[in-house]
Amino acid sequence: MTDQATEKKVAKAKPTLKKATGGVDEELMKKYSQMVRFLKNEISTLEIEMKKMKVILDQLVNFDPTNPQSLNGQTEIPGLKMQDLSSYSEEGAEVIEGLFDGYFMVGADQKKYPVPMNYSSKTKLVPGDKLKLKVMTDGKFIYKLIQPVERKHLKALLSKTDDNKFTANTDDGKVYFLNQAAVSFFKGVPGDELYIIINDKDASSFAAIEAIIKK
Repeated sequence: MTDQATEKKVAKAKPTLKKATGGVDEELMKKYSQMVRFLKNEISTLEIEMKKMKVILDQLVNFDPTNPQSLNGQTEIPGLKMQDLSSYSEEGAEVIEGLFDGYFMVGADQKKYPVPMNYSSKTKLVPGDKLKLKVMTDGKFIYKLIQPVERKHLKALLSKTDDNKFTANTDDGKVYFLNQAAVSFFKGVPGDELYIIINDKDASSFAAIEAIIKK
C-alpha cells in the first residue's frame, strides 16, 4: 500500500463533527456545549472546596497546643461571612443564626441545618442570606430571613443534566444549580426562558428563580 493510499485511509477514519450531508451535527454540538459548561461548573466548585480546605489547614497550622480554644474559632466559609452569628433562647425555644449555602443553613458551629425547598423557593433565598432558625420544644423547625445579601438578576436558559437535575445556563457559559421544587412549581421544561437571582458580591453555583417564561 502506498503512502498516499494510507493517508487517505487515515483521513477517512478521522472523527468529524459534520454529518454525511456536510452540515454540523447539532446534537453532537449540543452535547459538547453541555460538557464544557459542566466542567466549568465543576472546576468552580472544586476551587471553592479548595479554599475551604485551605482555611481549615491554616487554622491547624496556627494551632497552639497551650491554648485548646484555638481550634474552636469560627471557620469562615469562602463567600459566606460567618461573623456576628449567635445562638440563644427565645420564648423557651432554641434559636440558631446561620447563613444559607444554597441547600442548608450553615450555623456558626459549622453544622448544616436542612432548609425546606418550599421555603427557600418562596423566599427566593440565595447563598449568603442570613437566617434565623427557631427550634420549637416539639422539634418543629421555623426559619426566618433576617438579613438578605445584595442580589443580582440574570437571564438564563432552563436546562437539565443527565441525572435529571434542572440548571440555569447563562450566555457566558455559567451553570447554576436550582431549587428543584421551584422549577416544578413554575412547571418549567428544558428550553424555557429563565430569570434568576444570585448573590451579587460572592461567587456561587446556586441561583434562586425569579420567573420562568414558557417557550
